[in-house]
Amino acid sequence: MVSETDVAGRSAGQRAHRLAKLEALRARGTAAYPYRWPPDATAAGIRADHPDLAPDVRTTDRVRVAGRVELIRRQGWLTFATLRDRTGAIQLYVDSSVLGADRHAEFDDVDRGDWVGAEGTVMTTRTGELSVCVEDFAVLGKALRAPPPEHAGLTDVETRYRQRYVDLEVNERTRQVFRIRHAAVRAIRRHLEDLDFTEVEGPVLQTIQGGASARPFVTHSNALDLDLYLRIALELHLKRLIVGGLERVFEIGRVFRNEGVDTRHNPEFTLLEAYQAFGDITDMMALTEGLITAAARAALGEDLTVHYAGQSIDLAATPWPRKRFADMIAEATGAPMHPAMPIDDARAVLDRLGIPYEASWGAGRLMKEVYDEKVQHSIVGPVFCVDYPREVSPLARVHRDDPAYVERFELIVAGFELCNAYSEQNDPVEQLAAFEAEARAKSHGDPEAGDVDLDYVRALECGMPCTGGLGIGIDRLVMLLAGVDSIREVILFPTLRPEVPGTGPDGAVRPLVAPTPLPAGSTAGPDGAGTAAGSVVALPAMAPSSGPVPAPPPAARTHPTAVQVLAGLTALSGVLQLLTALPVVHERLVGRGAAFGPLWVPVSGAVASVVIGLLLLLLSDQLARRKALAWRVAAVLFAVGAVAHVVKGPHPVAVALCLALLAGLVRYRSAFRAPADPPSLLRLLRFVPLYLAGVLLFGLFALWAERGRIDPPLTLGGALQTVLAGLVGLDGPYTYGSRFFAAFYPAALLALGVVGLVALAVLLFRPLAAARRPHTEDDWAHAERLVHTYGWDTLAYFALRDDKTFFFSRDGEAFLAYTYLGGYALVSGDPIGARESVPQVLDEFLAMCDERAWTPALLAAREASMPLYSSRGFSAFYLGDEAVIDCRRFTLEGPGRKGLRAAVRRVGRSNRFRLIAEADAPPALVDQLNAISARWRGKHPERGFTMSLSQDVRGAGADPGFLLCVAEDADGRPGGFLRLVPAYGPSFGYTLDLMRHDPDAPNGMTEFLIASTATALGARGVARLSMNFAMWGRLFADDVPFTAAQRAARWAVGALNPFFQIRSLHDFNAKFEPEWLPRVLAYRHRADLPRVGLRYAGAEGFLALPGLGELLVPKAVGGVPAPSAPERRSAA
Repeated sequence: MVSETDVAGRSAGQRAHRLAKLEALRARGTAAYPYRWPPDATAAGIRADHPDLAPDVRTTDRVRVAGRVELIRRQGWLTFATLRDRTGAIQLYVDSSVLGADRHAEFDDVDRGDWVGAEGTVMTTRTGELSVCVEDFAVLGKALRAPPPEHAGLTDVETRYRQRYVDLEVNERTRQVFRIRHAAVRAIRRHLEDLDFTEVEGPVLQTIQGGASARPFVTHSNALDLDLYLRIALELHLKRLIVGGLERVFEIGRVFRNEGVDTRHNPEFTLLEAYQAFGDITDMMALTEGLITAAARAALGEDLTVHYAGQSIDLAATPWPRKRFADMIAEATGAPMHPAMPIDDARAVLDRLGIPYEASWGAGRLMKEVYDEKVQHSIVGPVFCVDYPREVSPLARVHRDDPAYVERFELIVAGFELCNAYSEQNDPVEQLAAFEAEARAKSHGDPEAGDVDLDYVRALECGMPCTGGLGIGIDRLVMLLAGVDSIREVILFPTLRPEVPGTGPDGAVRPLVAPTPLPAGSTAGPDGAGTAAGSVVALPAMAPSSGPVPAPPPAARTHPTAVQVLAGLTALSGVLQLLTALPVVHERLVGRGAAFGPLWVPVSGAVASVVIGLLLLLLSDQLARRKALAWRVAAVLFAVGAVAHVVKGPHPVAVALCLALLAGLVRYRSAFRAPADPPSLLRLLRFVPLYLAGVLLFGLFALWAERGRIDPPLTLGGALQTVLAGLVGLDGPYTYGSRFFAAFYPAALLALGVVGLVALAVLLFRPLAAARRPHTEDDWAHAERLVHTYGWDTLAYFALRDDKTFFFSRDGEAFLAYTYLGGYALVSGDPIGARESVPQVLDEFLAMCDERAWTPALLAAREASMPLYSSRGFSAFYLGDEAVIDCRRFTLEGPGRKGLRAAVRRVGRSNRFRLIAEADAPPALVDQLNAISARWRGKHPERGFTMSLSQDVRGAGADPGFLLCVAEDADGRPGGFLRLVPAYGPSFGYTLDLMRHDPDAPNGMTEFLIASTATALGARGVARLSMNFAMWGRLFADDVPFTAAQRAARWAVGALNPFFQIRSLHDFNAKFEPEWLPRVLAYRHRADLPRVGLRYAGAEGFLALPGLGELLVPKAVGGVPAPSAPERRSAA
């Protein structure tokens, strides 16, 4: 028998011997672990292509094969090796006369277990063995541990399970078992797809224990500070999809049950569950027979007789028998039982049979225990056991003939349950009653009883058609087909105790309590019952600024002074080139030099110089921002400009300037690495005035310089007419005395006009034609996961707006949402993610901004988060305060809330309050609420960027976490509403997204909605409700000494209040006595503040122009890679 402690290695000496061979291989300069070696043939393919090859035949068919060496034997100048790949085995024939003596000697260093690639021709030996005559070979993976001896194999069972890689290497039977598994699962999937079933995936981590009667595993989410179950079944989420209209669904996935481990049970196993609308258990029986026979046929062939535990079972003998649950108990034990029998009589049956039971069990549960202990293991089958007690099947429908039973069956084969199926319960009232019975059993100590899943009941209330459902244990099915008696034989990596005692996650953080369901009637997210009733605006422990802030990485060297100097000199050079091209200026600077060639040659040089001067003037701004494309264009322009100045004059000063700046660009070329910015019409708005200024500078100055040789005399009006007409090739009112000027000046104006037209077209149509690529669905799902996991801030959910671009950290556990506008990257709120990943994503984002020459700023960040931002060079500009209500403490009582109380009561006399999930809102209500929004807005566009979603109410299909808080009159007509989005984290709450009421609604409607919402959320255990953001609230304090600047700002706010309701919004929020959460604008340099503020106003929609607003503020920054998880960087 092979040693348990060291299956792979025979001894330390053997390993040392193989290590020596590895070192010798490396010494020869040969890779022992190459990156790639693609074969073009397999063992099975070679045998199929040469089925009848006679002995001692050598073909010319060349093949490349790769696999593991199983056997090797040497006979003089010949070596024979058995190579096994995924399809089978083939012999390698190594002959020194073919391979060469030296290479043959290297091949003889190959050991059993090594991975080898061989190239050669197909042949047969004298004995007829099909082989590959090796002409070349490569070691693809040197095995340092020898496999077990071929004559002994690997027989120790636990070692086979623990070191499955060795088991698969040496045991053909193990390989066969898992080929059977693969074939069976593939056939099941194909059979379901042929019946138009849709494969889906449900969540593994759940807050509700349901879907089966089993003891669950409990784990803990540190990020959410929440205990979670690993799923024990797939059922409830799949049936939610039936409600949603996916009429046939299935999932093949892992489930986890914290129960006994034996030959038929493993803590984690693979389960198939399928659900079919408009069916019942009769349809499920037919589906079960089809699935199992299809799997058997794929795995075994046409003979569907399986041999298990010494019994032969014919799976082809369909239809399989149907037997009632109670009848099978009576046949096996002689005791008639019924779920409605007296409990004492049922217990007496178990006492007589010697079966233990628990005091909380009813008669139905007692019947199930008798069946499990005395009936099931004796059944050969296959047999459908039908009609189970209602008590043990809370998710099945009541039997249509006997209400003490449900319509359920189990398929029993060889003594174990292979399939479980129901006519599914679709009555929400009955389902809730069954859940409550389960919850009572759990409260009395039944560890297998489930919780009340209120969301599933809510789903049933949306309507589920009659449905049949089944579950098949894939592992047990493979056990049956493969004829093995242990579930561990069919699971590649079964659950085992640690090989070394004392290892494993003994020191891991363990949950203190099991997960708890929401309070009854709640439609909210996880309640805040476990959260300390402290401040609702304090930073949680998961915030980076709540502890020591990590130091920023060292800044990259970018030569900022050199870049700015070169950009300034480029602009100056552009002006000089515009002017020095003029004949008068040229003559006064360098005298009358002889021009080269005929007139058109110096004219062309001068025109080129003018165009180059204008382009350099336009490029200087992009050079100052270190743009790589601007550097390349400027370098070409300086080179061409030097030639042009030689041709037109020459002009040695201008030539020297061009060459000097070209040399400067080349010297500092490493500083110009920034890629081009996304297209935007803002570029056009900057181009037009700069272009016109350059053209007018040249045109007017040229006419003024030639004024002595122009007829009629020069006037401003005539000069403007000449310049503007010349841009489109028309003549002005003047004639020119200089032959050169008469040829040069109109040509230069026309050239400037053509350049301007081309640039205008590019800048205008590029934003219109460019496909603004928003974030992908994968990016959005990634961001949504992070918001759900780490989105503790009240503005976190707004990061998921469609007009934001996501930037993920390299570890994928943090992101920030931003938009690009005119050279500025505007981040919405604070970064979201794990505490240790938020500084990382901020640093990586700032590095990207530096690389692209963007100026970063954070909009509406928490003032309490400034320690992190200050360490990265940011300063704070106070914006205002977010008002957050502590729902757990909110009340209308007290003298300070008399006015609020009166308003709520006044509106409450004619309106009732309704709190529903947006996804459950009926279409008629959705239309009414959106009509209220339209009347509320009037002609004003929807605004928002950092603190709203700017979306109408959707109803069905909306995020299930959204809540609608509606005020309805006696006739059910809504007069106003709020929409709330969730704020996750340890202090769960909601944030106000929309606050709308009909203009004709009674005064006090908003107060009624907010107060009623806070009260309702508090009753459900929700901690916080973020109301509104009040700008510059600190300026309204009466007990704070202000500086002169602050007094001026206070006066300005007062002047603006009638137009923007600044003071009145703050006073309105103060009615609810909220906690105030200060928010700031974080900026890098003082000069950036006004420009960032202007762009912030644009992003929020305050500067939107009709028809152009969306073009001036890009929906999303396309083509900007975000360094997310490493495998996604190239596709970001």
